Amino acid sequence: MSEHTGSTEDTPDRRRIVVGYSGAEGSEPALTWAIETARRESRPLTILHCYGVAHVPALGTTAPDGQSELLASVADQVVEEAVSRAAAVLGREAVTGKSVLDSAAGGLVEESESAHLVVTGSHGRGRIMGGLLASTSYNVTAHATCPAVVVRDDASLHPDAEHRVVVGVDDSEPALRALDRAAEVAADAGAALHIARVIQPIVLDPQAQPELAPMGYGDTYTMHDARFVEEFRAFAEDATRELVERIQERFPDLEVTSEVVEDSPGLAIARAGEGAGLVVVGSRGRGGFAGMLLGSVSHTVIHHATSPVMVVR
Repeated sequence: MSEHTGSTEDTPDRRRIVVGYSGAEGSEPALTWAIETARRESRPLTILHCYGVAHVPALGTTAPDGQSELLASVADQVVEEAVSRAAAVLGREAVTGKSVLDSAAGGLVEESESAHLVVTGSHGRGRIMGGLLASTSYNVTAHATCPAVVVRDDASLHPDAEHRVVVGVDDSEPALRALDRAAEVAADAGAALHIARVIQPIVLDPQAQPELAPMGYGDTYTMHDARFVEEFRAFAEDATRELVERIQERFPDLEVTSEVVEDSPGLAIARAGEGAGLVVVGSRGRGGFAGMLLGSVSHTVIHHATSPVMVVR
């Protein structure tokens, strides 16, 4: 492993932002976003570049030792260029660069154990690493032990007075942790917070639950009784108001809005986040109405959102 830093001291672990950088076009927005976030929050930045022989084409007749040296040399060059760019904004002492013989997801998950935040791009191929960053972003958001942000090619926004923070909630503990983190980010950035709760009809299997068939219609039965839907929406709205009150007690100066939408959760949250400075979701957990798996919702949001997405475990 090679390391490049302008400081002889290790950066304070839990304060730092770690960004995965491959030198590819797809990872450029992630680096730019991480540099700006580190500047806004006065945090140190670690730039991580991962590489491996298995990820590159054959290097002709070069001996194995020579291949390793060549890969390490190119990796160091990628990191040095990125460190120079970040140092021009943050100062040399605030930036650390690492090139590691590892998978990108594995390296970032390991770094997440001692980081405030990890950042990845959404897709693209590196100069050395041939793996798609989409796969990396999904694996990192699923396994990172700190919040992870995925930045799409066109998502260079940040939370501020003109760009709100949007958070998707259900009844799970990860969603409540996501709400708390979203409120902290919004308050620190002077941004508004928008809470989106998405509900869905319960789809029933008529063969497994024939006694519930009168409540549905067609081949796939749905809880379509008007009174049931009305009562559940009222419950969801009450629960959401309680969340708004909880956040406003903690952050009395924070502008908080909310909505309850009956739709597909991942797509609805992505739509609510259009133009937002940040979209925040929990990593997993089941909602009270649909029994939805929030892990799949977070992946849908990452895939469709046009703003940066933070996944909180």
